[in-house]
This record gives sequence, structure tokens and C-alpha cells, in this order.
Amino acid sequence: MKRSGGDAGRPMRHYSIGQLEENVTRCTTDNDELQLVLAELGYRKTNRATELKDLVKRLIDTNRRARIAAIGPLFRNF
Repeated sequence: MKRSGGDAGRPMRHYSIGQLEENVTRCTTDNDELQLVLAELGYRKTNRATELKDLVKRLIDTNRRARIAAIGPLFRNF
């Protein structure tokens, strides 16, 4: 099966690793943006990309935990 090869699958494929790092620095609490970066890093195999991928995973986890902690008190009386 031939794939279409459109841009939708890798919207950040044209970003350099430096640009991806800057994007992560700018968007540390935006999990949607971090997920896009993480998806792109899945295609990259350099040490720098692997280190950034680990950082992005930690940021996503931290953001999820913060969101859960923020809504936890809403369910205290249930």
C-alpha cells in the first residue's frame, strides 16, 4: 500500500534539533505542543534527540500530574 506522503504526518519534520529545543523551552506546559515534538523525535536517533525526547516525556508526565493535582480537590466531597 502506497502512502500519500503528505505533511500531516510530520508537521515538524523541517525543524532542526535546535528549533525543537527552543520550541520545548517555550512550551513547557503545553502538552499538545509537547506531543507534536515527541512524535517528531520518534523519527530522530541522535544523542541530542534522545536526550530531548527524555526531557519531553518528563515534562508531559509532570504536566499531567499537575493537572490531576489541580482537579483533585473538586472530588473531595464525593
